[in-house]
Amino acid sequence: MRGTKFFGRGLLGAFCIAMLSMALVGCSLIREAQFVGMTGGGSGDTATSSSNIESGQETAVFADADPSEAKQEAGTAVHPSEQDGGKLLQPPSKPKNDTNEKKDTKSRPRVALTFDDGPDHKYTEQILDILKEYDVKATFFLVGTQVKKYPEIAKRIVDEGHALGNHSWSHADLTKLSAKDVAQQIDKTQQIIKQATGVSPRLMRAPYGALSKSVLETIHKADMKHVAWTVDTKDWAGTSVSDMYKNVMSNTRKDGIILMHSFGGRKDALDHTVKLLPKIIKDLQKDGYDLVTVDEMIDSGDYKTSAIK
Repeated sequence: MRGTKFFGRGLLGAFCIAMLSMALVGCSLIREAQFVGMTGGGSGDTATSSSNIESGQETAVFADADPSEAKQEAGTAVHPSEQDGGKLLQPPSKPKNDTNEKKDTKSRPRVALTFDDGPDHKYTEQILDILKEYDVKATFFLVGTQVKKYPEIAKRIVDEGHALGNHSWSHADLTKLSAKDVAQQIDKTQQIIKQATGVSPRLMRAPYGALSKSVLETIHKADMKHVAWTVDTKDWAGTSVSDMYKNVMSNTRKDGIILMHSFGGRKDALDHTVKLLPKIIKDLQKDGYDLVTVDEMIDSGDYKTSAIK
């Protein structure tokens, strides 16, 4: 009897211990399941939860940061703040090139139109009218005695944006004068041009293109450059418009300097110059040339040293 009771108590104790163990195991499994659910322990849930966390964090960063300070890789959408209505903001596209942007003209060949012996009240004014119509700037080499007669025309040349050069006082052959007389021819003309226009030319062209070592030295002492030419139209001789046109269009090259006149020559010879000018302006530009002043040519650093010394 006593043995039976002992056996019954032992069995009851074992049963209780077994039940307690089962309860503890169940609690452990429940906790593990909860932990897995919170941390995304499964492969499918992990991707979803991780994506949500990262998205939320990034959204918070962009919402709190100053938009001007937010850096973003090209092609990455910006996460919107609540006030953006939850729409995905795309990065701004790069601005397109302005189709109206001016072309770079530095690589285009340059040519200078030059006119000697003026000013006067007839041809110089007609030439200025044509240049104004085509918006082209030229260089005028003025004779001192002519400036004295027509100071208002000299002033108009400057006012309309053209360049000036010194062509001596009386159109003398400077190679036949003493160095002192050459200096006087230059200086007197500089003074009258400055008086009429307010400009002191830095360019000199000897009449007839007659140049010697002594004359060139005198020009340099006056802090000036001598300007010759590469194409002579010979308009002063009454050369026909067609012959002058062929000469100019056949012989003009990059950094060319074309010689014409705005006064002088044979009777009515410069009527041909006035007719020629619009033709060569249009066709030189059509051939890709930029028409500039000699000053501009020198300032660019790109000019023929054989013509400008």
